[in-house]
Amino acid sequence: IVTLREMRPAYNIKEESSGEWETFIANDQFNGVLQKAIRAVRNNDADNHKSIWIAGTYGTGKSHAGAVIQHLLCDPIDDIREYVKDEYKKEKYNILRNGLLQLRETKRLFPVNMYGQQSIAHEEDLSLQMQREIKHALISAGLDITVQTDFDMYVQHIESQPQFWEHLIEQSAQLASVAPDTDVLASVRQALRMGYYDIRLQSNNLQQWIFEVQEALREKTDYDGLLIIWDEFTEIMTSSIGTRLLVQLQEITEAMMNPENDSYFLFISHPSALNTLKEEEREKTKGRYHYMIYNMEPVSAFKIMSKKFKVVDDNLYMKRQN
Repeated sequence: IVTLREMRPAYNIKEESSGEWETFIANDQFNGVLQKAIRAVRNNDADNHKSIWIAGTYGTGKSHAGAVIQHLLCDPIDDIREYVKDEYKKEKYNILRNGLLQLRETKRLFPVNMYGQQSIAHEEDLSLQMQREIKHALISAGLDITVQTDFDMYVQHIESQPQFWEHLIEQSAQLASVAPDTDVLASVRQALRMGYYDIRLQSNNLQQWIFEVQEALREKTDYDGLLIIWDEFTEIMTSSIGTRLLVQLQEITEAMMNPENDSYFLFISHPSALNTLKEEEREKTKGRYHYMIYNMEPVSAFKIMSKKFKVVDDNLYMKRQN
């Protein structure tokens, strides 16, 4: 009649198993985060239209909370409807439940997951890593999105590294066989993937590239923008180049706040992540986001066990219950 859900002690959004996010136990604190996320994504109020930053100490459940926000904003609406109606079935949640479902009738975000340091050792690595993760997420979702900045990037690289491209063409029969027209880009990207190569996007083009991906998603899919979730963001902020990386990210964050854009960051960090900043800059940074402290809250044993058990035979369960 019932089985036990597998639940790990620490939640990793990049390695979650199917349905694992639904074991989350919502509380008033999380519901406050969700309400702010809904107001941000609704994009009808300039004061609320901004990215989200969740800061909490270890073990508070902030990563799991971030995963739930991702699924509620990014999964097909039919996949979240049961969870929403079950978790928020009480009358006191009418506004939250209806607000979320109404939002999802018109808005859907495309999820991109990043974690920790992301092999970023130099400032110029940021654009490479963000582009790599976004492209990987698109490919994993079966979406072949091409944007104009890709052309510029490859042209610049071909002009500066002709020997690399001569070698790549020799190694790829498909690339060697195509004429130099607009169709060549697909073959270029395929050859690079097969050879496990990455071409670095110039950092000053990163912002433009992200919004070109957003527009391509709008044109070709039912997604309205990107949700870039960066868990363990503390590692970036406490690195030797953390402050300079934050400046680059905040330029993108501010552009995301423009009413024509529907893309957002969701940073998840320890509260100490901002300790490297001076007090005035720290407060300015918080003001650019829905910055929320996520605390440890007591949860009843009953709620924990109710999430641990999963009904596998509804008919037999109802018979026994009756």
